[in-house]
Amino acid sequence: MPLHPLPLPRIALFLPDLGDRPDRRAAIDLANRLQDDGHAVDVVAPMGGGPLRAALDPAIGQIDLAKRHATTSPLALARVLAERRPAVLAAPEGVFWVARLAVRLARGGTRLVALSGRPEVDWATIRAAAPRSG
Repeated sequence: MPLHPLPLPRIALFLPDLGDRPDRRAAIDLANRLQDDGHAVDVVAPMGGGPLRAALDPAIGQIDLAKRHATTSPLALARVLAERRPAVLAAPEGVFWVARLAVRLARGGTRLVALSGRPEVDWATIRAAAPRSG
């Protein structure tokens, strides 16, 4: 892990589930890469179980909202945002509206990024949205 004079900002990824699908696998790979770069990373999902859970680096926060569906998650996600205070929240298009609502409810200034499912593009977009110091 690289050494940084100031800690890099916390990044959160909100996923609708941890099922083994290409877009979810890309998000998990992205979370691992961000953590390897020195960011504190949380992966948040309505239900935290799933085949891809084991693919997450143990240093990544795994937050289970205890909800059946992403559509019932805005308030729980807002509580996580208020508590963990990530600089950036990234979410795929299908649940982006949930993430947007949660950011508004949390009122914490978290920047919101849409995941495209293209790892290099998503990594660059998140890094560009993150403030330069934690």
